[in-house]
Amino acid sequence: MKFRLFADAVIISLIAVSAAFAAGPTAGGFLTPLRARGYSLIPAPQKVELGARDITVDCTWAVQSRVGTEDIAYRRLVEGAGELHGLSFEGTGSGKVILAVAAGTVKGAQDPALNEQGYILKIAPGEITVTGNAPAGLFYGVQSLLQLLRRGADSRLRLPECTISDWPALELRFVHWDTKHHQCRIETLKRLIDWHAFFKANAIAFEIEDKYEFPRHPVIGAPGAYTKAEMIELTRYAAERHIQLVPDIQAPSHMAYALKHKEFAHLRADGSNYQACMCDPEAIKLIFDLYQDMIDATPGVKYFLVSTDEVYYAGICDKCRKKRPYDEASRSQAWVDFAKQAHAFLNERGRRQISWVEYPLLARDIAQLPPDLINGVMGGDGEFLAQQKKIGLRQLAYSSTQGAEFLFPDLFPVKARGREAQGRLYEIARTVREGLAAGGDPMGSF
Repeated sequence: MKFRLFADAVIISLIAVSAAFAAGPTAGGFLTPLRARGYSLIPAPQKVELGARDITVDCTWAVQSRVGTEDIAYRRLVEGAGELHGLSFEGTGSGKVILAVAAGTVKGAQDPALNEQGYILKIAPGEITVTGNAPAGLFYGVQSLLQLLRRGADSRLRLPECTISDWPALELRFVHWDTKHHQCRIETLKRLIDWHAFFKANAIAFEIEDKYEFPRHPVIGAPGAYTKAEMIELTRYAAERHIQLVPDIQAPSHMAYALKHKEFAHLRADGSNYQACMCDPEAIKLIFDLYQDMIDATPGVKYFLVSTDEVYYAGICDKCRKKRPYDEASRSQAWVDFAKQAHAFLNERGRRQISWVEYPLLARDIAQLPPDLINGVMGGDGEFLAQQKKIGLRQLAYSSTQGAEFLFPDLFPVKARGREAQGRLYEIARTVREGLAAGGDPMGSF
């Protein structure tokens, strides 16, 4: 896999998200001490102590791994140095890179989940040490080292003399893969995983739709859909790189990929194949069959995204109307009932539920939700977030980086086609600021 030969708009989006979270909303926030010296590190680290000198690294350096040569941190250092910089560590000189794990090396956060991802990177003449609190921290320290390497005017590889102490501000850093209109080869997805890991993303929401074979209902799988064996292979590849490959199943809305088939047409909420009836036990069983197929295909993953996205017609079908009249309150209760059923199903299988906690849910009904559910979108007014806070429900700070009218993401201010936009970077920062100001309590970004 050649890093230098691969560029993708997804990576641009990830860089934008990372930079926005790291540097904050003001333009001056992007000029860090490292950047002022000509070095780039994304996300920006928590603490940097810069020395005066630059350190030269060449092929005479050696790598000493106290975690073994099979550890992914060692392998990615060696592979990444070659792929990104044409650097091989031949060990013929006195310079060395030391990799180690030592619990308690960095005490930057109160949350143990954040500290596990912490590391210290020390760069001095003749010796570089990367020490993680845990394997994940060591892995991220290696990514920082690879990012910092750059060639000077004399073509020699240089690093800044420094000590970097770093840990994440947010436990989960999600990237969204959407397979609705495009299916990548497994090797391409692995290459993307390596890129995401390079920028310290640690979760991927894999919106699968009909691009999986679904053994319980194979009619849903499109020709050439990923097999169970391929998904297990991809899940393990991601996990080794400290990334959770989280299934994202669209249901009960956006279900045309299933409801378009005659076998399931009777499960539609109305005449459209957009949404399944939320009061039909057979429809719920179909949805949970899809969940189980994806659970089986992603062993070891902690989370599951129950994508309650744009459930516009909750409670509209005849079976729901027999329970209660179709109105604002009934739509909200139908949403709650579905979310609770999904939670019970996933909890029995060791998965923590993520859902879009939004319309048609009413703020007053949030109290009915399981408190360990994660809201995949930190939005809504102050009352909506206040009710989540009351039960201890946390969020992911969601913000879209996809382009609206352009082929590539409009990350910066634009004037085109009669409209003006601040750009997605600005919108990301604004979304996060407003969510925090309204009382949001994010445990991750999306």
